[in-house]
Amino acid sequence: MFTPIVETSSNVMSDLLNIANARGISADRIDFDLLSYQTFFKGTIDEDWQNLRDCDLLERTTESEIRSNIFLIRQEYQVRFREYKPNPLFELRLTIASDKYKSKVVAVIDPKSVIPLKKGIQQWIKEEIQRKQLRHGLLIGLYDQNLDREINRLLLKIQKEGSLKEVYHLPIGEFFPPVPPINDKIILHFKESKESKSLIDGVQPGDLILEYVFPKHGQDGRGCDGVFIQVPEPTVKYASYIVIDEERIRAEEDSESIRFYAKVSGFVERKKGVFTISQELRIENASFKKTGSIETGLDKDISLKVKQNVATEDSIGTGVNIDVQKLDVSGTVGGNAKIQACELTIGAQTHRDSKINVTETANIHLHRGNLKAKEANIHILETGKIEAETVHIQKMVGGEVVAKTVHIDVLYSNARITALESITIGTIEGEGNKIIIDPDSIDSYHEKISQLEAQIKDKTSYMQTQSKELIAKQLSFKEKNSRIKQIQERVIHTKKSGNKPMKADLVRLQQYKSEAEALKEFKERLEGCEKSLHEMKNDLNRLYEADLHASIVHNGIYNGKNRIIFIDPKNHQEYGITPEGKVHKITLQQVGDEKKILLEN
Repeated sequence: MFTPIVETSSNVMSDLLNIANARGISADRIDFDLLSYQTFFKGTIDEDWQNLRDCDLLERTTESEIRSNIFLIRQEYQVRFREYKPNPLFELRLTIASDKYKSKVVAVIDPKSVIPLKKGIQQWIKEEIQRKQLRHGLLIGLYDQNLDREINRLLLKIQKEGSLKEVYHLPIGEFFPPVPPINDKIILHFKESKESKSLIDGVQPGDLILEYVFPKHGQDGRGCDGVFIQVPEPTVKYASYIVIDEERIRAEEDSESIRFYAKVSGFVERKKGVFTISQELRIENASFKKTGSIETGLDKDISLKVKQNVATEDSIGTGVNIDVQKLDVSGTVGGNAKIQACELTIGAQTHRDSKINVTETANIHLHRGNLKAKEANIHILETGKIEAETVHIQKMVGGEVVAKTVHIDVLYSNARITALESITIGTIEGEGNKIIIDPDSIDSYHEKISQLEAQIKDKTSYMQTQSKELIAKQLSFKEKNSRIKQIQERVIHTKKSGNKPMKADLVRLQQYKSEAEALKEFKERLEGCEKSLHEMKNDLNRLYEADLHASIVHNGIYNGKNRIIFIDPKNHQEYGITPEGKVHKITLQQVGDEKKILLEN
């Protein structure tokens, strides 16, 4: 039989083990009750230990002192050690969890715990948690001010939801957690904000591109066991790492960091240790293995020059994406390559599976792929496809062109040429070509018609509303005429008699004059709208008759083996001819109710 022992302890778990060893029994057979405790501390100016009694620690010292390595704190406990006896009504299965510094402590409660909702249960839970704290060498009563509230939350949860279904984390508290230092670092914002893994990263004026974050000292802490926690000094590595080109990059500094912003458009580059923004990049080739895709966007002023020195290799490799403002390629463009640019020059050839989109001018030596551009200048078109506003081709061998205007110096065989306004050909040396005027196949034609139709609809609706308002204003004004004439006559008569006209009459005359001017302006505005509407309708009619305004010009002799076709944009009716001999110009003319092809020598 174990006789209870009351002792003053500074380390409850150590004393419990000593008692168990002295009695020759297992430590699991011994439990204890906390009867009372005292907290002592010694600060920077204290020679002797100070008793905290019932005060808050921060009422007797400061946080800064508590966090210092000079400050000391300890507790003494009045404890009754006794034989362990389980409570038949209550079993709290819990473990103590903490961070690595023991500065934050949580009670982890097993759902198998038996927690009856009866009087005194809150005190039972609190005593069991404190016993666990003391077994782990933790201080009590200093950082667990919210423990009663957290226990009540647990009991309320059980009351509303029943027994625990899963592990419950009950916060006990935290003492003075350490604040880790911040090491200096460089943030490459121009890379972090990009989703693609492009060889270069395009930026615009005002973009945040770099940031140097200053090092910051941390703050020492103190654990829930009273142990001092020392925080290391911040690491300083990059203090002199960033050197910038001040003509292209500006810096802004505050207490946290130095931020670097782009002053010009381009891509960020480091030359000889200096960060700058460049507009031109020169490489030997672009491939998945060597460079990956190069996508900076058309809004950045970036020029890419690719000069391939190995004749057997593509300048732009298979499947590579290029997206820059200006691109100059000396060699070839491989299969499935995708190019987006404002201006493009390709000195060799494009693969038939390549896709090229150019917002302004494309210059290509030998084109076999798919090209969309505003203006396309092609030395040789060979089975490739072009969609543009204006196309100039020196030699066309097969392939397809769709454009507003097309100019071809020499046309060989099996080509398809479709235009909105005109097709001009110097010489035809082949056969099987289709030379077509088809406004309906041009996207910009559709867009213009849709835009005009919408504008006409809106303006017509507006005109109808304004016309009704004009009629109402004119009727109202007409009704006032007889009264205004009477006032005018009265004013004239009054003046002739040498008297001063009534002020009210003069005011009414002035109002009438203003209304007359406003009515005149309203009518003129409506007439202007009517004129504008008439012009829009004329423009729309011209578009509907685009096939009648188009022409095909050939400076050589037709061989009778090439087909000329005009397609009516309204009903898609085709008018075709296979000319022979000298025909300079071919047009479609309206003759009565019919359309006929007109040949001019």
